[in-house]
Amino acid sequence: MEFYAELAIELLKALIPIRAYSFEEKARADFLMDWLAGEGVEAFRIGNNIWAKATFSKEAPTLMLCAHIDTVQAAESYTFDALNPPAAEDRILGLGSNDDGGSVVSMIATFLYFKEMGSCPVNLLLLLSCEEERSGEGGTRSLGKFIKENADFAIVGEPTRMRATIAESGLLVIDGCATGRSAHAARAAEGENALYKAISDIEIIRSQKFDRISPALGEVKLSVTQINAGTAHNVIPDSCTFVVDIRPNECYTNKEILDMLQAKVGSRLTARNLANRSSATPQDSPLYRTAAKLAMEMTTSPTSSDWMRLPIDAIKIGPGDSNRSHKADEYILKSEIREGVEKYITFIENLQF
Repeated sequence: MEFYAELAIELLKALIPIRAYSFEEKARADFLMDWLAGEGVEAFRIGNNIWAKATFSKEAPTLMLCAHIDTVQAAESYTFDALNPPAAEDRILGLGSNDDGGSVVSMIATFLYFKEMGSCPVNLLLLLSCEEERSGEGGTRSLGKFIKENADFAIVGEPTRMRATIAESGLLVIDGCATGRSAHAARAAEGENALYKAISDIEIIRSQKFDRISPALGEVKLSVTQINAGTAHNVIPDSCTFVVDIRPNECYTNKEILDMLQAKVGSRLTARNLANRSSATPQDSPLYRTAAKLAMEMTTSPTSSDWMRLPIDAIKIGPGDSNRSHKADEYILKSEIREGVEKYITFIENLQF
């Protein structure tokens, strides 16, 4: 196991200098294809997504190990070159080292470990995805059919300190627009005040009850966060816009929530994005049962990931700390990568079907 942990550490050092901003992952994908071939892995490519499969039994289910190879842009406040960081004794510095490089290399090492061992309680599908940081169309969003046909459940690699993240919040932002008829404020009866109509609709939205409560995420959370109307003090506004921030649970789809609210108000409601759904690991899933058996700390996450785009049961587990993500002077501890490889292997060996 130590051999594969060191392999992961050295691979991460090699990956960091290869720029892989979202939509610009080709060079890193090229490198990984060559690297995997050098390790005897037959890997395939869908755009800049890379996948490989290890089949141990035709009867066994398939577990997907999924991590993303892209990064955000480097923050201007880095105190060193984000793509050519200095060496450090106990850690690996650089852009994407923590998010999501640690998970990428730990999952690759885990895949190689079982491939070399020649036995595993499940078949393994390794998926290294692209465009995750920008929710791009070319990432896992385009791979739903492929994933559903080739995997039964998944571990999503993200920096969780190797805690079992059993749910992550979605996000639904709705723009509301109430329309009326303008008039001079001194002759208000001749107009139709869009601001009043918006206030009435906002009160209806505030009082909306969502009865389905998630065991992990709790109730749907809804807040009206912005409102804007009027051009002058003496003009009845003919338009009033407002913004609703909603944190759904996995018991509702985003479209379902949008339709529920639209049916009750006169304002036009438009979702900015319906794709950022909530996700949760079912309690009867092998993934949840395995985390419980291993007495892993279970947690929920306020951040989204490729999980929201997967058509199969999943759980989010990975080395590193989410608090370091998207910040200057990003790093991951070498000990965290060792822990990642060890705990991924232990988790797979103890899967509870």
